[in-house]
Amino acid sequence: MPNHLVFNNIASQLQAQISGQDSNGIVRKILTDSDGRLQIGPVTVAAAETLDIRPLSGATDSIMIANTEVTITAQGLDIRNLSGTTDSVMIANTVVTVAAETLDIRPLSGATDSVMIANTEVTITAEDLDIRNLSGTTDSVMIANTIVTVTAEAFDIRPLSAATDSINLSGRLFTESNMALDSVTDSGAIFVQNTSENSMYSFFVYNTGSNTLTVALQISPIDDDEYYLFDGGIESSVALAPGDKTVLVAEKYLKYTRLFYDTGGEACTFVVYYNAHV
Repeated sequence: MPNHLVFNNIASQLQAQISGQDSNGIVRKILTDSDGRLQIGPVTVAAAETLDIRPLSGATDSIMIANTEVTITAQGLDIRNLSGTTDSVMIANTVVTVAAETLDIRPLSGATDSVMIANTEVTITAEDLDIRNLSGTTDSVMIANTIVTVTAEAFDIRPLSAATDSINLSGRLFTESNMALDSVTDSGAIFVQNTSENSMYSFFVYNTGSNTLTVALQISPIDDDEYYLFDGGIESSVALAPGDKTVLVAEKYLKYTRLFYDTGGEACTFVVYYNAHV
């Protein structure tokens, strides 16, 4: 508006009027409400069809969904091919259920693909499961559980070959027993053991008394006194002075082994231990 000279020189009484032009070039006063606030007409936001924005970029753009549950319904949804190099899918739920019919994905490759299962227990039920032949060169199976139980019926594997196959024995079944004799004055045979299925075994004898003790091993094909004989002959007997110890191992193999002792008529006290593994 024109800059006319203001004759009222009292600052508190000075007033100004604001005008503007409409779309037709007509000067009109700016509209205010009863409180002097500028009035603006209603704003209309039109619904959009075929909304087109620039392509989103994982480097600069992100979408955050704050709802605890999101449902997406889509028909004919088409997105670009996902790439393991640049794309990822994160599922935060503790349980994920996928229902699919005629699911078809590209063949997986051990060089570029991997499947990670974080559950402590996985159950797989399959009928007529058919996979390609596994190869020791490119395939591997890792079992993290401390106990694995395999139940199979009509289990059939290829014939094993000493040239390509091996069995690693990680442990052996161990057995032990012992007995003690106190102040015995005779001679006799005690502590019969069935040693037929043990690959290694021994008898440990400790003379805890104050008199000399003589011990030896006897072997037999059956547990009958008439069949027992000294392993290595009577000369294989060992004399143990008070406080001495010895380990007796049979030189010949028969089903039963026992300990023979002779006190020479003196009161003898001793203990004997039997150790063996399959």
